[in-house]
Amino acid sequence: MIRITLAALMAGACTSTMTAEEADPDHLDWFSGCWRSLDGSTREIWSTSEDGHYFGYSVVLNAGKLVFFEQMRIDPADMPVFNAYPRGAGPSAFPAVAVTENSITFANPEHDFPQKIKYVREGDQLKAVISLIDDTRQGHFNYIACPTDEED
Repeated sequence: MIRITLAALMAGACTSTMTAEEADPDHLDWFSGCWRSLDGSTREIWSTSEDGHYFGYSVVLNAGKLVFFEQMRIDPADMPVFNAYPRGAGPSAFPAVAVTENSITFANPEHDFPQKIKYVREGDQLKAVISLIDDTRQGHFNYIACPTDEED
């Protein structure tokens, strides 16, 4: 079973689905950066676009100890492909099925769990929902930007 801790994209702008011809290779920069769960137990970090490629990782802590990690990569394509490497194993590929200016949904109905991953940006929050393809067994992840280290 794969646990993926991804979240959502910026809210507000256009909500119509982009076609391949309209897609900008850097159009997912809205979720780049460091994101953490409200309780601080989960952190997800994403690079900015490297010519349409995005690289990320997620860690889950319990009592300050690492209990789960995942490496992630999004490859550019007409519809981008999310690749998950939970605990370094993989990849499990999830092609995008819907893309807007503030959200992206990936799906792989052949995968055990999750089969669908959706990120949505709402203001200063990144939200993710994982589920089966029919939207059952949902897991919700709410992230805020990681605090910046102000020490020199």
